[in-house]
Order: sequence, then structure tokens, then C-alpha cells
Amino acid sequence: MMQYFFTSGGLSEVMHPNKKIALFLDYDGTLVPIRKNPAQCILSEKIKKQLRLLAGSNRCYLTILSGRSLSDIKKMVGLQNIYYGGNHGLDISGPRIRYTHPHALLTKPVIDKVKHLLIKEVKNIDGAWIEDKKFTISLHFRSVKKENISSVKNVLHRAAVCFCESESLSIIKGKKVLELAPSASWDKGRAALWILRQLKHRCLPIYIGDDQTDETAFKALRKQGITIRVGKSKKSAADFYLKGYWEVSQLLREILHFLNGRLP
Repeated sequence: MMQYFFTSGGLSEVMHPNKKIALFLDYDGTLVPIRKNPAQCILSEKIKKQLRLLAGSNRCYLTILSGRSLSDIKKMVGLQNIYYGGNHGLDISGPRIRYTHPHALLTKPVIDKVKHLLIKEVKNIDGAWIEDKKFTISLHFRSVKKENISSVKNVLHRAAVCFCESESLSIIKGKKVLELAPSASWDKGRAALWILRQLKHRCLPIYIGDDQTDETAFKALRKQGITIRVGKSKKSAADFYLKGYWEVSQLLREILHFLNGRLP
């Protein structure tokens, strides 16, 4: 059962003063509130400063692991010398590493075909729109009227029937979004473990995320690190929870305190 992070022992129980950490952060719903238009999900100056301090610490390996495309998440965060995982970890870059999952490359032509079909299908559904994330496609319906949501979902499922016969693609459910992605044996959990193996030092992994796609990371890292869900959920595999994205800054402040004593 998850504990509320700030009433538990938290970091003080597991972090040695000189221990290095590998900090994994989701973006939307974790570092920023979820908005109807993803382009409006801009980091606050406070969070940006904290991330900059974390990136500059010689005791912290910082990774932003997002469902956004790699190019998009790098643009939104804008920090150098940290690790980025786009498309739920299918596409990874960082200091001395670059990785794209082979299945993502293989299914790219199919993704492009589905994209053109979906754009035609949703153009008459008010509030629905397609996001091309290079290796995946997202169908957003946050602004769609309640009575039309089933129509939006049917559009993606029809496309899936047409193009997923070979089981090369699958549907991922998110918050007011459906995503068509490669059916690879890969997820945020596997991506986080892969990044950990690339690091020079053994680290304490800390993972913070809010979405169903973060659950694979909570499960993968639970026995070796600290897993924190943003928003309480009875079904979550995370060890701890925060009440909302607005508490993430407080947690980052605590991490910085343990790393180097500097407060943002």
C-alpha cells in the first residue's frame, strides 16, 4: 500500500549522504499540469531552476522519460547533458548514448500510413486531433464533447483493425488520449533499466510519474529504488504518492538538499 511521501521517512531512510542517484521524471502531469494543448505545458521558472541544479550535480544522473517525441521533450525542457527518453523510452539520447528501439524503426512506415488515415477520420470531430510523435501517434480527445468520445475511440480502433493484423502495433491508453505504438517488448520500466546499465556508477534510482505508462517503471524499480506516483491510486505499484504535481517541486527541493545542501 502506498504511503504519502511527506509523512513517511522518505529520502532520509534510504539516501546515504554521499550516494549517487539516478532521477527519472515524467513530464506532463508530473513536472507540469496537464493542459488541453500540450504546447502550453511550460515548465515553471522554479522547476526549471531545480532541474538545472540537479543536472549540474555530480551526484545526480537526471532523465526525463516522457510519452512525447524525443525532439519535443528536449525542446520543452531545454537542458543539456541530461538523459531524455521520448515515446515512453523507445527513443533515448543523453551524454554518450543514443538508442532507438529496432521495432520502432521497423514500424515507422506503418505509423505514417495510419497517421494519414486518422487525420482524415477525425477532421469532422470537434476537439479531436492527431499528434505525430515520429514513432507513435496520439489521438487526443480532452476537448471532445462527452457524447462524441465513443466516436473518437472507434476511429482509432478501426485503424488498429486495418493495420494491426500482424500485431506490430498496439493501443496505449493515457489520460484523455489514445496512442498507437509499436508492439515492442519495451516500456518506461525497461527503458529506465537500460539507462541505469549505461551509467558509470551504481546509483539509487528514484522514479516520479503520474500516468498508467509509469507503472511499468514503478514495478521495475520498486525493489532497488524509490518509486513515487503523482496522485494517489489504489492500483499503483509505487511505494509512495504525492497529492499532485504541485508537490513535485517540494520533493525536488528535498532531493537537492540531500545531494549538496543547496536549496533552490
